[in-house]
Amino acid sequence: MRQDESGTLLLDSVANARYHEGSRDRDRDFVASSSSKDADVRSASTTPAGLGYSTVSFPENERISWKSTIPYYLPCFSWIPSYSLKKCMGDFVAGLSLASFQIPLAMSYATSVAHVPPLCGLYSLVFAPTVYTILGSVPQMIVGPESAISLIVGQAVEARHSKDPTVKAINICLVVTFISGLVLLVGGLLRLGFLENVLSRALLRGFISGVGIIMVITSLVIELKLEHVTPIKQEHYHSPFEKVIFIVKYGPQNYHKPTALVSLAAFVLLMGMRISKKHLSKRFKWLILFPDILTVVLLSIIISYKMHLKSKYGIEIVDDIPNNSLKHLKNPLSSANLSSFKDLFSTGFMVAMLGFFESTTASKSLGTSYNLAVSSNRELIALGSTNVVGSVFAILPAFGGYGRSKINAYSGAKTTMSGLFMGIVTLFTIQFLLPVIRYIPVCVLSVITTVVGLTLLEEAPHDLKFHWRCKGYPELIIFTVTLLATLFYSLQAGIYIGCACSIINVIKHSAKSRIQILGRITGTDTFVNADEYLASTSEYCVSSQVEEIEGCLIVRIAEPLTFTNADDLKMRLHRLEKHGSAVTHPAAPRSRKEEMTENIIFDLKGMTNIDSSAAQTLQEIVMAYKRKNVHIFLRGVRMSEKVRGRLLNSGIAEMVEKNPATNTYYFDTIEDALAAVDNLSQRHNHQSHTPPISTFSDTLLNSSMP
Repeated sequence: MRQDESGTLLLDSVANARYHEGSRDRDRDFVASSSSKDADVRSASTTPAGLGYSTVSFPENERISWKSTIPYYLPCFSWIPSYSLKKCMGDFVAGLSLASFQIPLAMSYATSVAHVPPLCGLYSLVFAPTVYTILGSVPQMIVGPESAISLIVGQAVEARHSKDPTVKAINICLVVTFISGLVLLVGGLLRLGFLENVLSRALLRGFISGVGIIMVITSLVIELKLEHVTPIKQEHYHSPFEKVIFIVKYGPQNYHKPTALVSLAAFVLLMGMRISKKHLSKRFKWLILFPDILTVVLLSIIISYKMHLKSKYGIEIVDDIPNNSLKHLKNPLSSANLSSFKDLFSTGFMVAMLGFFESTTASKSLGTSYNLAVSSNRELIALGSTNVVGSVFAILPAFGGYGRSKINAYSGAKTTMSGLFMGIVTLFTIQFLLPVIRYIPVCVLSVITTVVGLTLLEEAPHDLKFHWRCKGYPELIIFTVTLLATLFYSLQAGIYIGCACSIINVIKHSAKSRIQILGRITGTDTFVNADEYLASTSEYCVSSQVEEIEGCLIVRIAEPLTFTNADDLKMRLHRLEKHGSAVTHPAAPRSRKEEMTENIIFDLKGMTNIDSSAAQTLQEIVMAYKRKNVHIFLRGVRMSEKVRGRLLNSGIAEMVEKNPATNTYYFDTIEDALAAVDNLSQRHNHQSHTPPISTFSDTLLNSSMP
């Protein structure tokens, strides 16, 4: 029941109640019918003649047989039935090519970066690809040890050894691998693959750049043979920045000249081969498969064996590698290892998070290139199972790498069998070639790590230039903060601070309402976002102007309303009433009179959903407007039970103006709502000029008495 300013009764109370009751029933019928239509397919088989429509029927959910589900959960069964000798030869050649440079690289990661026995890196190439062959869903993906992951393991080993020197590095490694695998496996079973979207590329680039710099710094200590120098304060066991201070302070007096010369020669040779291969591969495509790392390693083995580098010059070599580890499987859940779970859980969790992000980046890139549908949840299960099984053999944490996967695809790989063949070649090396591998100088493996670290920095300038050109200042801030935290504190601090910044950005993005004030372009029926249009007018010199409808505020809510952004909606509505713009600073003086907001049209076309908390907030907003005699109109409300049903059940629909054309609470277009505003205004003006009658006669005439 509404009254005007003079207190005259405008509508008959009983008729008004019946009117609203009838419309409420009609809306409930609409919600019920729309819900059933959403659930069931329309069965009409004919269409009006001449309209050119065709009926499309959708099949009901059919029961899927277990034979159809096996290839989904065990992806190997999707390619095994069609596997041929031709595909097998392509996979074998690709696996052999990968093994030629992955074997020395894995040993380099193990000894120079992770500070664990070389077999941890080699076994990572054997067992991780084997498990992924069965469970992996990306045919060209190759899993194995990663530089950043190995560095995290290495810092965990250093930290644990500084507290308890009796703890074996191999036990630390297998516990971290098991924890990371378990985290990924549980995440896959709980279908948490969507969390990959939380971490931004800027975060990954900042962290990877920091890892590259740390790899260069850490390798330099070994290349100068400074690892045996133990200063009183042990600066080189702290942050990367302190390691730089350590090298500058102790390097000139304590470096080992023969080791430094071998390292320098290996670095110049390897970089020269990589630069030459990069330029010549444009003309000769096959050069991309040239094993430059393997070539340097073979030369170093020959020189080390012929010249007796260890005995004559004191240059450290890999030395004997025990190959009986297969006979003694590890138990990550033993009492000794369980005692380390609490201290190493954060490290394992960070390894899982970063490893999955790197693997997802590679799988999405491969999926785009080869038109593959990649399921993040299945990849979580595959990677988790890979590391859980691999921890029994004390492998380095293994994840997908884009670089080697791309080379694998270029080499002719067709299925995940290429990884299995790489593992077989690596196993053959472990069983029969360890007496040869023992002569590799440790400093040469460190040089390989240095070159890999430098390659990690190659894409950073391009990304920084891109974000600067696009004015992506939040991305630049995340990159800088992550990089500085990694260098001046630790890897853990870098990834945690970077993740915190990314999560804050995600929360800020979801909690900020995209409310828009709409204005009509002069002389047209086109409504645009006034703030954006005015900005484009000043930037592109658009001549048309935007006009505001007198006494009417048109607000567009172009997103789902949830508990995260509903309160922000209330604040922004207050700003719109006060200033007429959503971008004006709240401290600015009021530029819009209260009388200018007699009617508000909510354009809800983009509101695809509204939760209960948001409905409660919206109800409070509408009630506050009704107390101020502001008329509310709803336009473009979706025909779904989730939206209309919640608006109806919350009482919001009953407090807004009705559409006289359809006798519902909603308007199809803004023009329809404006027409209703005009009619309401004319009726109000007519009633304000009508001489008031007595309260007695008004009550008597409009009463429900017989």
